[in-house]
Amino acid sequence: MYHKERGLFVGTFHRTVAAGRGMNIRADGSLYIGNFVRGVYQGYGRLFMATGAVICGEFSSGRANGLDTLYYPDGKVFIGVMQNGGATKQGKTYKSADAAKLTRPQKPDLPLTPEDEAFLQSLGYGAYDTPATFGKGASFFQVYIHPNFRYSESMADKIATVEYEFTVGEDGKLRDIHILSSTDEDFSKELVRVLKHCPKWTPAMKDGKPVPYTIRNQRITFGGYN
Repeated sequence: MYHKERGLFVGTFHRTVAAGRGMNIRADGSLYIGNFVRGVYQGYGRLFMATGAVICGEFSSGRANGLDTLYYPDGKVFIGVMQNGGATKQGKTYKSADAAKLTRPQKPDLPLTPEDEAFLQSLGYGAYDTPATFGKGASFFQVYIHPNFRYSESMADKIATVEYEFTVGEDGKLRDIHILSSTDEDFSKELVRVLKHCPKWTPAMKDGKPVPYTIRNQRITFGGYN
């Protein structure tokens, strides 16, 4: 299935929605192989991120949540509980896969047809030498958004889901921050504030030069972190 915002889906479907085992290739070059429920990552899976990080284990609501193994781009390995795609304190970090007595998973060759490749290229797939990254590239939410998000009294005991996107400029600064949908305006306003104060990213590169890079269709469910 071709989706102009979420990329290419291959696998089993129920009423045109991914359900069961399958694969998702996104325009930024990331690859998820595993289980889907109602079109989102749910259950056991492996996520090969565009940043070079790899996550293997439990997913829910489209992100790594549960017992997982996270292979960082710099070679370190975290084994333990992950939340919203990021490592928590409930686990252990090793200096290398060898130290953790593991073998780093290798991204498989993709069985793409010429039509698949043409569709992905129309979304910008392969248009960058490297994507824009923040920190070690594992979880922008866990490293920056979560510790800087301020819960007001009006947010107490609430759960809200916000979908958003933004562009990382050639200088690494965030711009064009857009809220795509939100179940609570207080949460979306606070998210915009946090994003506007974000430190610089490492910009995307193309042909040896920094270029703008849009992070599309991000989704966060807030609640229970305050």
